[in-house]
Amino acid sequence: MIHLAYSVVFFLFCLAVIYGAICDIKTYTIPNTVSYGLIIIFGFYAALVWFNTPSMPHLGFYITPILSNVAYGLVVFIFFVVFWKLRWVGGGDVKFISAVSLFMGLDDVLAFVVLLSLIAVLMLFILKSIIFWNPYFRAGKLPKFIKTMLEKIEEKAIPYGLPAALAALIVLPDVMSKVY
Repeated sequence: MIHLAYSVVFFLFCLAVIYGAICDIKTYTIPNTVSYGLIIIFGFYAALVWFNTPSMPHLGFYITPILSNVAYGLVVFIFFVVFWKLRWVGGGDVKFISAVSLFMGLDDVLAFVVLLSLIAVLMLFILKSIIFWNPYFRAGKLPKFIKTMLEKIEEKAIPYGLPAALAALIVLPDVMSKVY
């Protein structure tokens, strides 16, 4: 029964992350409901992990790995608030990335942030290359969101929800393997 509950939590996590990425690509905003929804899903995840973690009598008190996840999430939040203050990322991106990072442990949060950075740089490189090598690319029959991304890249606006979602979905199997 506990595995079914974990599966439901991870399924909802995937839906929320994918929805956040789609919203960010289309409108360049991630709704607060997505980030708050991820925090609520994390609450259920935390309860499942809390009740499933054995007590550690050799330490003399009960420790749960969820407290470390919250600490790592706060560190990621502070890290990205600095980027927000420098106007490198948007406020919605900070909330979204921080909410996603709550689900990761130490190893996974580092992998998540590194993958997020690499995917964002790759996306930026591809978009800049398209503009540089073929300025008439935007006149073709492309989906509207790609044309919007090419226009916004010149304004130095990047939808970080897409790289964050891809990085989260890549790291998620390792997170899942630690609870099953």
